[in-house]
Amino acid sequence: MFAQPHRPSIAAVTLAHISVDMQTGSLVVLLPILLAHFHLSYATAAAIITANNIIIAIAQPLFGILGDHRSYQWMVWAGCLLCGVAMASVLFLPSYGLVIAAVVLSGIGSAAFHPEALSRVRAVSAEKVASGTSFFFSGGNIGFALGPIVATLLVERLGKPGALLMLIPTTLGLLALWSQWRTIRQDTPKKARVVGSREAGIAFGLVAFLMLLITLRSTVMSGLQAFIPLYFHETGTLSKEGTAFLVTLLAICGAAGTLSGGLLADRFGRRTTMATTMVLALGTLYLFLHTDGILRMVAIGFAGACLSAAWPIIVVMIQEAMPNNIGLASGLSLGTSYGATGLGVAALGGFADAFGLHSTMTLLTLLPVGILLMTLFVPERVSRPTML
Repeated sequence: MFAQPHRPSIAAVTLAHISVDMQTGSLVVLLPILLAHFHLSYATAAAIITANNIIIAIAQPLFGILGDHRSYQWMVWAGCLLCGVAMASVLFLPSYGLVIAAVVLSGIGSAAFHPEALSRVRAVSAEKVASGTSFFFSGGNIGFALGPIVATLLVERLGKPGALLMLIPTTLGLLALWSQWRTIRQDTPKKARVVGSREAGIAFGLVAFLMLLITLRSTVMSGLQAFIPLYFHETGTLSKEGTAFLVTLLAICGAAGTLSGGLLADRFGRRTTMATTMVLALGTLYLFLHTDGILRMVAIGFAGACLSAAWPIIVVMIQEAMPNNIGLASGLSLGTSYGATGLGVAALGGFADAFGLHSTMTLLTLLPVGILLMTLFVPERVSRPTML
């Protein structure tokens, strides 16, 4: 339908993506307020984030399946709105149960938004699907990086009412969607496909293989974000401000890597881009753990960019392997990422209890070896089933 990527539409959906993930990212800095207000234990406080993550991980594939049977374009703006309004209400609710309900509703909004929004981006990206997907996912990384910072500033300066100002990004995202809605809502015509049992088996194997890549990649990124503060607190070699800066730098550079990954893949090839960035990730993570000062900051920044570069490429390949189920492919990709984040950090926590934080950080720097070896077997292009 589109001869060239429709950049204003891609930008509008990406801005909405920033607003959605800002809301989800802001939840971590609201926990201390909720913990004190409701006199929660650490376990019950953590359950608030767990409820949000689990509902997103489970619901995204389900919304993806819905989108494959019928196009629900309205879920893009409705999901954005629900995610923002529900999260902004969290600090004003009178009971812990209502807080859980609010974060679940916010998670449902996020889960409804992501698969359909990614399908919209794919539809308006023409032949530059990897590039369009990169822009979309970079918005999510930016949102997760900005959410905690913006929410902290607003609540510290204005108290609880400041949380309501988090609705401003949601409003801007909705206005951007409205401005391009006539184009965004258009679908690429679907054609029936005939897929042989052997081709279906290959596609299923490839999807499982790529989802394992997502799991490992998400485990490394989320593990670094979770254990960098703990590691430097134990060693006492970096201040809290310095540690927070490293985590923020990791997220921001991850957004840059997500943005550039698809662009590089469209120009140099997918396997080459994925393998090269993982080799660079290995080297920079080693430098991060064995240097200090400016070199350490540069190393973690490059590591974040390199670890994130493959993310949009993998998602596009899963979509190509499931051409009749683009929504489900999107939901599986995103749901796997959320699930891997929670389960991966939990597994790393058990490893840290058994072997210590230094061993855990060493493990995180070595996991990219496995990702690199798997990348060597990634096909450059996913073969398409025969068209009718």
